[in-house]
Amino acid sequence: MLRLTLSLFLRTEGHLSPGPEEAEREDEDTKTPPPQTLLPLEERATHFRDMLLERGVSAFSTWEKELHKIVFDPRYLLLNSEERKQIFEQFVKTRVREEYKEKRSKLLLAREGFRKLLEESRVSPRTTFKEFAEKYGHDQRFRLVQKRKDQEHFFNQFILILKKRDKENRLRLRKMR
Repeated sequence: MLRLTLSLFLRTEGHLSPGPEEAEREDEDTKTPPPQTLLPLEERATHFRDMLLERGVSAFSTWEKELHKIVFDPRYLLLNSEERKQIFEQFVKTRVREEYKEKRSKLLLAREGFRKLLEESRVSPRTTFKEFAEKYGHDQRFRLVQKRKDQEHFFNQFILILKKRDKENRLRLRKMR
């Protein structure tokens, strides 16, 4: 047993070539799988992209940082090293654009919901943001806009529009008298 362990250690360190018994035992342990038909490059690339998506690869990360997430997936071996890196870079660029668009559309939807809340609440030009937030802070449309700064900004824009309308109405009334 000690001889076998020592010979395995020396062989793995590169100091000893395997003996005939170990070579035969090694062949039994590491049987190669039967050759598979090679898929077209586009199909392999699609499988690789799917794997990146499934494994939750961050669009804002590097190849080295994400490698540990994907290296043990069988689809990782479908491409050579150069192709993997190239497709990873394309995937990251595409995901950055998609995530930016998603974030932007979510903000637009949240802003629209917030605007509808403002219209339904019938706030006056003299209403402060603090009063509005206390009264409607529990509303889902209020909470969809996550940043307080954005909430205040949208509220102030709406109040400016109300003030402008009020001023125009007063001027119209004066002209009518």
